[in-house]
Amino acid sequence: MPLSFFLSLLTLFGLNTFMVLSLTPELLPKQLLSWAIGIGLFLAGRLISPKNTAPSRWLFFVFGSLFLFAPILLNHITRGSRRWIDIGPLTIQPSEIAKPFFILFLVTTGQPFWLLIPALIIMAQPDLGSALSYLALTVPTFLGQPKLAKIAAIFLIACLTASPFLWKYGLHDYQRNRIVYFLEPQKDPLNKGYNVIQSTIAVGAGGLTGRGFKQGSQGQLKFLPEKQTDFMFASLAEEIGLVGIVTLLVAYFFLFRALLQKAFSTSDTALSLFTLSVVTQIWFQAFVNIGMNIGILPVTGIPLPFISYGGSSLMSLLFSLGIIYSS
Repeated sequence: MPLSFFLSLLTLFGLNTFMVLSLTPELLPKQLLSWAIGIGLFLAGRLISPKNTAPSRWLFFVFGSLFLFAPILLNHITRGSRRWIDIGPLTIQPSEIAKPFFILFLVTTGQPFWLLIPALIIMAQPDLGSALSYLALTVPTFLGQPKLAKIAAIFLIACLTASPFLWKYGLHDYQRNRIVYFLEPQKDPLNKGYNVIQSTIAVGAGGLTGRGFKQGSQGQLKFLPEKQTDFMFASLAEEIGLVGIVTLLVAYFFLFRALLQKAFSTSDTALSLFTLSVVTQIWFQAFVNIGMNIGILPVTGIPLPFISYGGSSLMSLLFSLGIIYSS
């Protein structure tokens, strides 16, 4: 494993714990527990080689699909959605935990269309952002198979053609509102457009070096909603400024570089596809989260990888990274 891989993760760990300590110090013990469990999962993942999991691929798919149903069956409602379940002291989001198992299924079958099933289950929770992140996982597999890429292109064109119907019948009211008020947040600055306005204010207020530890008015005075999760990037920008943003992006860059080097240097096709899928996952989540924080994308409940408070995404990613470095 390259040194840059460890240094990038160490930097992300430092930024994560610094911001959780600043914004919600009472949650730091849970976050440190998530990191500890995640490190254990990383070590466990190193015992798993993607190509050797082929006999269990359908077991992964069935287990993952049933696990996604758990929040719906348990009727655990949080902010109008059924996305989480409680396991001991932690609140787990099955859609995040199940991702490595669906990726293992994907790279050993080479059939990305099966991931429409978990995406539809997640849509029913409802969680559009996570459903889209599942579809993003299929990109490396599609690109590696020209025939499938053509089918995907036709499917995408069909979806675009049917977009008026999808807009009216395929989205919930709150999802349509997120898009409308993302485009014009000033139409309802105290309600639907509030999140975007406060987030962009926080990002701009940080300046070069930020306002300092516990000095961010938007985050500390609770003007910024979901400051430690969905809008952690805005909180980080406000307290650490451009220096913090650049540090974050550099850490991501070196992590991506290490993973891409691994993907293109191995002769194991399954491992290469698994690595590329994980890179796609991290990039997609970071792009969407940062985009919504700076007002260029609609607000969705996608966490900023390794930075947002919470254990599900963190533990899932560390487990996936362990699998990548299994050989």
